[in-house]
Amino acid sequence: SEPAAPSGPPPATPSSDNTVPKSAAEQLPVSAKLSQEVLGLSSAENRPKIDRPPLAAPKPAKSSQAETVTTPRSAPERPITERPASQRPVTSAPNAPAAAVSAHQAPQRRAPLTEALAQGQGLWNSGSRQAAIDLLSDALVAAERASPVGTPAGSQSELVLLARELARMDLSEGRPGAALEMLTRLEPALSAFADVWAIRGNAAQRLGRHQESAAAYLMALKLRPDEPRWMLGAAVSLAAQGQTASAAEFAEKARLAGVLSPEVTSYLRQLGVPLR
Repeated sequence: SEPAAPSGPPPATPSSDNTVPKSAAEQLPVSAKLSQEVLGLSSAENRPKIDRPPLAAPKPAKSSQAETVTTPRSAPERPITERPASQRPVTSAPNAPAAAVSAHQAPQRRAPLTEALAQGQGLWNSGSRQAAIDLLSDALVAAERASPVGTPAGSQSELVLLARELARMDLSEGRPGAALEMLTRLEPALSAFADVWAIRGNAAQRLGRHQESAAAYLMALKLRPDEPRWMLGAAVSLAAQGQTASAAEFAEKARLAGVLSPEVTSYLRQLGVPLR
């Protein structure tokens, strides 16, 4: 059973995983809604159109070719419009232009989501925080639809970038529940990213869900073992569960790294963690 925790919430543990851009003094009146075209959720008429491959030009009649080629004439008498076979344009196969267009437009389908991320960060920095959160939430829905379900995402995929930024904004606005729900739902795609695990641990810790928090921080440390702020986060949640020995070990490493504040030290001692 968990020991009774001291009155009051735990002091905020320093964490490099939930840093958000500072807002400006003034808030701009901007809309939080993206158009369907920007989000990539447009109807059929607004989707990018891929032109059909051009049809090959009709070949000249055989009789004309035969007359032109077989008639023995000197070079100057050859019609000006006729080109040698080696210089004649080669008609591409019917499928080649379509493949080229598809390959050319593949990166363009990712551009709207990348633009949405930049717009969201701009809104946040200008003070329009709720507009930024709404915009990134809509963009994340589009990214989820475009990504294969249950597969890890690349480090620069729109899904990872949007989820990370949106979670940080939620935490900054005091919405740890929204951040935790989103990161838990997207775990199959985000499981390879240490900082995302740390953000998840931070969100769970703020909700008092220390078992989930400790597990998330330990997973983050498994992927990146030398991050002292995450050690401190793990120490707080381990101590809240009564695992004081493990908490002391992580807290001592955090102290040696210079991130253990007097407030957190006092809190851990109240929980029975033996500290120097």
